[in-house]
Amino acid sequence: MVSIKDVAKLANVSVSAVSKTLNGYTDVSESTRKKVLKAAQELNYFPNKLAKNLKHKVTKTVALIFSNFEQTSGKDGVMFEIMSGVYAAAQNFQYEVVIYTRSLSEQQDKSYWQFCQENKIAGVVISGLRTTDPYFQELVNSELPCMVVDADIVGPHTGSVITDNVTAARQAVEYLISKGHRNIGMINGHGFATVSILRHQGYREALETAGLHYDSSRVMEANFSEQEAYSLAVPYLEQHPDVTAVFFASDLMAIGFMARCREMNIRIPEDLSIMGFDDIVLSNYTTPKLSTVKQDFNRIGYTAFEEVVRMLENRNHGYHKLLSFEIVDRETIKMQ
Repeated sequence: MVSIKDVAKLANVSVSAVSKTLNGYTDVSESTRKKVLKAAQELNYFPNKLAKNLKHKVTKTVALIFSNFEQTSGKDGVMFEIMSGVYAAAQNFQYEVVIYTRSLSEQQDKSYWQFCQENKIAGVVISGLRTTDPYFQELVNSELPCMVVDADIVGPHTGSVITDNVTAARQAVEYLISKGHRNIGMINGHGFATVSILRHQGYREALETAGLHYDSSRVMEANFSEQEAYSLAVPYLEQHPDVTAVFFASDLMAIGFMARCREMNIRIPEDLSIMGFDDIVLSNYTTPKLSTVKQDFNRIGYTAFEEVVRMLENRNHGYHKLLSFEIVDRETIKMQ
């Protein structure tokens, strides 16, 4: 078991200096602070902040960490729904929540782990970070209880919560098949996202189970972007004139694609059927209204926070939690 003395020895400073640094005192030089944090990281040292907080009757604190706030808080409202769930759980379990976010374009001179150390964070809910981010790996490999949204990660101190994306995508495509569609395309997000991989798997499984040919050229990526899907519509439909339905890995991409179709005088659903994924608020206000897979983002946020509390208070190990979904057929799917 690593102790504060081990950190002090590696950093070549006093135990008092380590204690002051990790507890956020300001009377520590910058050079000492950096040495202590570097040593603590190398030793994976994280004192039991929860026990200390309870002992001193300090409010318990969990961080909600996500990246690229200016994009994730936009039209789709997904981050707001997750945040609402997190706050509801925090209120229920009598915890405090702090939010930490950095732009992808902003230089990160402080890692997420360092932020948690300096702010006496007891546990973390992570959303929107790429699993290839070294700061992400540093955090989930630490002793800090973490729950990751939209991932499949399990460890002694790390768990994850996600909609059952494979089954959801498979059932969405099976629904299109049940409406007589045989030439079904897919617009996916990007290869770095767990949900993209899982939704593509469900799409392919549905086709192959139905005895339909899987054609990889019918799957293109639009980075979960409304604008990129808008731009992709013309080349996609020119390359695949036989496609009668398209399954989208997000509603925003479906909405962008539909906007371009309207400009091209392609009627939805008369000429092309569309199935989205997410059921964001805008889906019910498009013309025509978007058929989609409904995720409960509020529940995702609540569940992630709840599992962090269980890891903290019951010393539970992290585990992977799958949540249910619903197929919502509105007006963008036509029987062939």
